Amino acid sequence: MGEAREIPKTYEPAEVEGRLYAEWERLGAFEADPDSGREPYSIVLPPPNVTGALHMGHALNGSIQDTLTRRARMKGYEALWLPGTDHASIALQNVVERKVAREEGVTRWEMGREEFLERCWEFALESRGTILGQMKRLGASVDWSRLRFTMDEGYIDAVLTAFVELYDSGLIYRGNRITNWCPRDRSAISDLEVNYEEVDGRLYGLRYPFADGKGPRENGEEWVQVFTTRPETMLGDVALVVSPDDERYRDIVGRRVTVPFVEREVEILADDYVDPEFGTGVLKVTPAHDPNDFEIGQRLGLERVNVMNPDGTINAEGGPFEGQTREEARKAVADGLSERGLLGEVREYVHRVGHCDRCGAVIEPWLSEQWWVSMRELAGPAIEALRDEEITVYPDTWRRETIRWLENLQDWNVSRQLWWGQRIPIWYGPDGDTVASKESPGEGYEQDPDILDTWFSSALWPIATMGWPEETGDLEFFYPTSLLSTAREIMYLWVARMIMTGLRYRGEVPFRKINVHSIVLAADGTKMSKSKGNVIDPLDLFDEYGTDAVRFGLLYQSSTQDFAYSHDRALQGRGFVTKLWNAMRFVASFPEPGGDTENGEPSEPSYADRWIVSSFDRTAREYDALLEECEFSEAMRRIYDFAWHEFADWYIEIAKAAPSPHTPSIIREVFYGLLKLLHPVMPFATEEMAQMLGYAGDADRDELLARQEFPVRDEPREDTEAERVLDVTRRSVSAVRSFRAESKVEGGLEGRAPEGSDAAVFAALAGVEVVDTVDGSTRATLPAGDDLVVEISLSEEMRQNEIERLRREIGRVEGELERVQGKLANEQFVERAPAEVVGAEREKRDANARMLETLRARLDSYL
Repeated sequence: MGEAREIPKTYEPAEVEGRLYAEWERLGAFEADPDSGREPYSIVLPPPNVTGALHMGHALNGSIQDTLTRRARMKGYEALWLPGTDHASIALQNVVERKVAREEGVTRWEMGREEFLERCWEFALESRGTILGQMKRLGASVDWSRLRFTMDEGYIDAVLTAFVELYDSGLIYRGNRITNWCPRDRSAISDLEVNYEEVDGRLYGLRYPFADGKGPRENGEEWVQVFTTRPETMLGDVALVVSPDDERYRDIVGRRVTVPFVEREVEILADDYVDPEFGTGVLKVTPAHDPNDFEIGQRLGLERVNVMNPDGTINAEGGPFEGQTREEARKAVADGLSERGLLGEVREYVHRVGHCDRCGAVIEPWLSEQWWVSMRELAGPAIEALRDEEITVYPDTWRRETIRWLENLQDWNVSRQLWWGQRIPIWYGPDGDTVASKESPGEGYEQDPDILDTWFSSALWPIATMGWPEETGDLEFFYPTSLLSTAREIMYLWVARMIMTGLRYRGEVPFRKINVHSIVLAADGTKMSKSKGNVIDPLDLFDEYGTDAVRFGLLYQSSTQDFAYSHDRALQGRGFVTKLWNAMRFVASFPEPGGDTENGEPSEPSYADRWIVSSFDRTAREYDALLEECEFSEAMRRIYDFAWHEFADWYIEIAKAAPSPHTPSIIREVFYGLLKLLHPVMPFATEEMAQMLGYAGDADRDELLARQEFPVRDEPREDTEAERVLDVTRRSVSAVRSFRAESKVEGGLEGRAPEGSDAAVFAALAGVEVVDTVDGSTRATLPAGDDLVVEISLSEEMRQNEIERLRREIGRVEGELERVQGKLANEQFVERAPAEVVGAEREKRDANARMLETLRARLDSYL
């Protein structure tokens, strides 16, 4: 135990946090040892992208992971929280492209691949340094000696090893399929990188004239009409399709129509996919530019006509519109149809359109040749593991949702037409052969220019960060990891894929538990975004309230539901730290323990001493169980209630007014235990308080609070008798205090200590001189909940004042009750007013009726 230091009056986070984090680092407080002989506990940090600063989601998830890791470390586990960052191929490439264009006026194409990649590396390393510094501000107890980056040499080797293995196993193939294509980045992107937004567009009626020379339909129409929001894609149409059950079109199935401008004759076919109720009931089929059309084309054996270049302009297949942008072609096609009399109704139409998450360009569903992973064989073991509950998911609904997603999983496009990232290990030989290899197979081989999808890389995160494909000590000891904490939007694209790769390459699931945490929304309940200007920077909050206060507030709000961030919770957290600091100052000033004797005779702890010990042990057990189940909000409420109300508001007051010989040692034991319980959540303030009190030193890491034992007993010290006595005592004191406040009585009172209470504590805290009997003529009975009443003696003046006050209060409540009853007696109000309004009025009626009954009983006792 170290020496206590002089204690400042207030806690100053800015003066503490940096100093303590440096001390933790210097002493290696967070370094994990696989040879320790302890049971392992490990978490791999979901790697933030090296494209900028951490946001509120990172702050919440970091607080969750740090809380669980610190708790595990204090519970005796060999705890590893492994940090790392992701290279974020498309996001970082976008940032760097804009940077070089702005600063140097050149494109990446003009700069060249090699020089552009150098700029990407410079930016990535600078950004990574910023992110790591922010993690330290958060107080993250990660093992920095194991820091990983998805572009590290060893990590890249793991990614290439996995690709080659899947290719050699026949699970990776080259094929033409529809992708989410960003014409600005000229690359396929993942589903997660597409943002769907409501846009104001138009629905165009396109008319296709019959081409078979048989004349018009029976209704006189010489064409078939289709509605679409993208007229330009008609240039790639290869068929029209109707429902086989649609009587309106039974006579034209098999006939042919002409696609205007390109003069392509296409057949009218029948397919069950078509919804007769949508539009005209006729669907144009453009397999190269729509995923559903692609599937129809697959079923019906249709050709695929791609009418766009990689930059989104119309290619030679688009006939007279070649070279135009999509937007230009859309207008030109509509105008051209109008001139030919082939443009039907055009109406305003609001619809969802995909945009690139990184650059904002409108996504084009586009047929392109890509590298694909066949997913069925990989998904099977993952489905089985989730069904068998080898992984516990909080909440469990996400386990079931992930199973459903895996059951309907499509093949995965893993190639990207970008430069920054892990290059695909495919080599094309001089004789036309294709080889998958981590290194060049020899002279004359050229490597595929594409890179791998970032999600392919991060799917290996739990094993690659621990050294796979090598058999390392970390991999053997810390895998599978204990828990993964993540947001729900990457459950499929990341979490499910980690399960698949973990099972394939290690034969075990990568984590035993998954915590799907809330999303932190802006104050108005909308998603935070830079474009809306509603982003909250967690570092600003750390500066304003202190890191511990922000962490506590985030966990206090965290549940299975998303929540709008509230500064009130940070204020609550700051107030909590202040309350603890003041409690610490009192504990430090309290007399040192001097033994457990009284008048030379052995003494017993008081009821209050026994109660606080019993309550602490129960709180610790309940709090620990809530953290184990990832019930962070309830855990914060439980520990807050004990620390603020039971320890600070009651036990400290008892210690001031009616201490026992045991109180000095018990108050220190409980407060130090409280610091230990709170340390995983509020690491800086609790560590500083422990050192201030001399509970922890600064020379050995094992003396740090961060390395102390978590105070949860296998056999808690339950004391039901003491808890019952203090319950009666506290309620009795509160009843007297309420009476004093209501009646404006400040002087001394006489009264009987309620049966079953601690008379000494009651007398000291209620300011009541305890007597054996209270004269009936001056007796007042104060309700203290349930059947408990407190009898006190009043002077005649006090009695008359209380009678007058009660009569005034009874008159006020009677008036309010009469008003509410009159409102509820009005049938029109009850029938027409919203149900919640009527319900609120009924609650007021019932509450006032109960209050009136209590007040009248109190008045009767004085008369």
